[in-house]
Amino acid sequence: MTAVEHRVLARSLAPLPEESLPGFLLRLAYRLDRSPARIGVLCGLSSLQHRLPAEYLLALPPQLATTLARTTRLSLAEAQALTLVGSGLATTYTPLVTTRLDQGRNHAAARRRWAINLSSRFCPRCLAGDGSLVQSTLGGAWRLRWHLPVVFACPQHSALLSGTCPQCRNPPNRPPGTERVGLLMQRAADGLHPAQCRHPMLGTRPASARINRSCGARLDQPSEDSPVMNPDDMDRLLVLQRRIDQHLLPEASPPRSECGASDRYFFLDLIAAVQLVKFSWPLGSNLVRSAALSSLIDSHANVIVNQLDQPVGPGTRSSSPWSAPDDPAECAALLLAADELLGHDPRDDAELRDRVQSLSRAAFERIPTNMAAAFRRMEFSPVLARALARKVNGFYQAGGHRHSKLRAPSRECRFSAEHVPALMPSTWFDTHFTGLVERVGPITVWNMRHLRRAASLKLVEMAAGGTWPECAETLGTPWNTAQHSLKILKRVLAPTESWEAFDQAVDQVACALDSHTLRINYAERRHALASWRMPDADWITLCEGLSQFGCEPTSPRPPAAAALVWAKVTQGDYLHSPALSALRRSGQNTAHLVAAVNRMRTAAGRKGAVGQLLHRLDQYASRLALTCDQSQGSTLVP
Repeated sequence: MTAVEHRVLARSLAPLPEESLPGFLLRLAYRLDRSPARIGVLCGLSSLQHRLPAEYLLALPPQLATTLARTTRLSLAEAQALTLVGSGLATTYTPLVTTRLDQGRNHAAARRRWAINLSSRFCPRCLAGDGSLVQSTLGGAWRLRWHLPVVFACPQHSALLSGTCPQCRNPPNRPPGTERVGLLMQRAADGLHPAQCRHPMLGTRPASARINRSCGARLDQPSEDSPVMNPDDMDRLLVLQRRIDQHLLPEASPPRSECGASDRYFFLDLIAAVQLVKFSWPLGSNLVRSAALSSLIDSHANVIVNQLDQPVGPGTRSSSPWSAPDDPAECAALLLAADELLGHDPRDDAELRDRVQSLSRAAFERIPTNMAAAFRRMEFSPVLARALARKVNGFYQAGGHRHSKLRAPSRECRFSAEHVPALMPSTWFDTHFTGLVERVGPITVWNMRHLRRAASLKLVEMAAGGTWPECAETLGTPWNTAQHSLKILKRVLAPTESWEAFDQAVDQVACALDSHTLRINYAERRHALASWRMPDADWITLCEGLSQFGCEPTSPRPPAAAALVWAKVTQGDYLHSPALSALRRSGQNTAHLVAAVNRMRTAAGRKGAVGQLLHRLDQYASRLALTCDQSQGSTLVP
């Protein structure tokens, strides 16, 4: 660029509060009687081709921001605040965090994610200004937040925003045909007021002109065609818009009572709920409680539903079903329905699940597989994830798309999955499952073992999320073993319809774990003993002073003792101990070792020398557990 292009402008403007970069350029161009394209060149924002890239609305490269600030006599902070990133909106409005608009090529993806509208909505009364001399001449600010799909109303003037010119019915900055969207439309046109429509009137270009004549209609005057909203509906929409604005501009808003930790998910959940309402429509029509608002959603959703129910043929282009409606009124109605779906009480997990499940089932039956997978990959809060999760026999449904497995914990827990043993300890089971056992009737020892294993799987789901195969993997439980335990669980609970009683019993255990300040890290114990075997010297010490056990295959031997000690320390199933796992990997028969362990565990086997050995093994296991807890992250080897 030449030195002339970087000279400080003779006159400039102070940016208005929340003013956007395109709005600032429009006002500055009108004041200096130049085209926005020329102002862009003088401020170092465009080349001689007069392009003003759309991505500058999101953020200005540091060098360009410095040049703009110097030529317009602004501070660097003022220049950067003209963009979504510099203003802080890209931080508070979560969909903008990962948005990129490289040379305008990612605009369609940004629209699908409800991240940005390059064609701004507007409030005519805001554009008319506040009556001051400057704003009476140059107009009010084109606000940055009007570029966000979730902004549909102006609380200051208690009115819905407009999305199109009242004369030509076109958006202010969406060029016709295939022209790439830029920061401004008709940027080479001069003499237009900042509040005049710049949409080109095709076929009106004189032979001597370089551009088509613009529409020129004033956007700062209320349109006679503006929709008339029922006062009660308008009040509900304004309440929602004010709450959205509190999340967008927290520093300019009064303190909120909501927990700040949930702010990250506010917009993500709202947009996900919008998609559920849209794809399942008209199933959720009861959410808006207004025929007028329901009709607005009809106008947008019916097109999407018809598109999904009757896919267009190959080669036919259609609008994205994910994008926000262009019409602010339709967008407002959809967002209100989504807000009602989510509710305002973060503690009503069960009620939220009831509201969400019927809509999610209808939506996933309607949309194609690739869209269902895309929805599952969306980010939303653990609360909404739990409400969306389909359950089979009390557990998250297994299977589904490879990249969409549910990881949302099914409960808010203070403990984590590492504090859960693979086999729920008998003391926990006896304390909290008495009511369930009484309800279902007598349970065999082996069925009780399956219930304890299933209860541990449920605890992991509560703390870490995931389907039951993923929970089994977390605990080191073989997939087929976990599956068999769940089959037994179904067989035991189904006749008496005791699934809720099972969930309540596990929840009691979870509450007990929540209340504990000192919890055992069973995952670290499993890791430390992953390849452990009992040292020969320890076995000799344990047997010191005891009579010989004989030479039968089922007599006590170091591998059987090691399996029992491992099960005691990790609270796991001895069948999955390193001693037995090593035999399986080598292809050897495990029957004798299993029989030896079972013989030692039987009541009859607890007499005499075997009983003394078991007592010593319990003490040995306690010392080994303490060693594991003190050597976090280490692996114990013999």
